[in-house]
Amino acid sequence: MSNYKYDEISEISFCSSSSGMSIDSSKSVTEKVIWQPDGTVILQRTDINGFIKEVSTWNLSAEQAEEIRAAAEKIDMASWRGLRFEEDPRSFCYDYSSSAGGKISLHYTVRGVRLFVELGFDRSAVIAAGKGEDLKMMEGLLERIEDPDKRANYEKTDSLDLFFFKKPANYEKTYSENAPMWTCKCGTVNYGKFCIECGSRRP
Repeated sequence: MSNYKYDEISEISFCSSSSGMSIDSSKSVTEKVIWQPDGTVILQRTDINGFIKEVSTWNLSAEQAEEIRAAAEKIDMASWRGLRFEEDPRSFCYDYSSSAGGKISLHYTVRGVRLFVELGFDRSAVIAAGKGEDLKMMEGLLERIEDPDKRANYEKTDSLDLFFFKKPANYEKTYSENAPMWTCKCGTVNYGKFCIECGSRRP
């Protein structure tokens, strides 16, 4: 048992990620149940696949929030703190890495002072400790809620444009006051020292 005395859970999260040498090879999934200060509880899932980032949010009912909280307390997730899984260094791959784990965040009171602590864990270590079924049960609770048709909010962004330094929508308005306009040999109108299309230096 954790023997951890706390007042309430403020967040439970699960995260898995992988990355390689390719510039768009990074992938990750993060799921967070957040008990917010106003009393509402949300489930937020963030998927990153290369340059694409998707963030989905669900508003949890009081029953759903209580089910998750009660399950976390029943399996004593706080006792997972510090669990780590050591891999054989002889099989370490230097151009690829992956990880999976999570954390549980708790509020507790000491001498009238409200404090906060985050307890992290490694997924493989939890399974190795014989708690794999408990882990799958908690993950399953979140999966049942994640219906795309019931999302309260959804955002999708593509950072590829930023990577290739594409011209922002307010480019002319922002820079026209501070730099004279010039036309590159490729035909693009610019204000800075370099062409935003081909990269040529301003003549």
